[in-house]
Amino acid sequence: MRLPSFLMVRNVDPHHLQRYLLPQEEDAVVIRRHPAMLLRHIAEAVLGLILAGVLSGLIAQSTVLTVIWAVWFLLLGRLAFKVYEWSDEFFAVTGVRVMLVHGLVTRRVDMMPLSKITDLTVDRSVFGRMLGYGTVVLESAGQDQALSKVRFVPEPEGIYLQISAVAFGHGDD
Repeated sequence: MRLPSFLMVRNVDPHHLQRYLLPQEEDAVVIRRHPAMLLRHIAEAVLGLILAGVLSGLIAQSTVLTVIWAVWFLLLGRLAFKVYEWSDEFFAVTGVRVMLVHGLVTRRVDMMPLSKITDLTVDRSVFGRMLGYGTVVLESAGQDQALSKVRFVPEPEGIYLQISAVAFGHGDD
């Protein structure tokens, strides 16, 4: 199963990825989460623009107009921050573990060793099926893990098969 190029993290700085990998690990699969996770922020910015435009036609007071457009620019700034944050995070599946590296202000690495995975589930909503994303749920034996759900995974069935092949064997044992 082939992912679109904007979802693959091909041009990750090797030092950026290597700082999170153990010496025996190889980066088997490194992907970017689906851009659908940005839809809420895009919708807020677009609706804010429409509302600011309508209010600009109805209100003549310059101070109120300045506040309206300042709020819209804040929405636009938040959207830009979320897009940059999305572009800087990645989800990796190695032969040893699964990890999600995310956050700009506070960098966070959530991980689960493959040996701890006892169950693997893929959840896809109606929108997820239409847009090509889902949630991969990783379960371990009675323990709370830092990484239990990874939302907005592109082509989650393919990722599910890759994690299953590494975690549970290829079936020829």
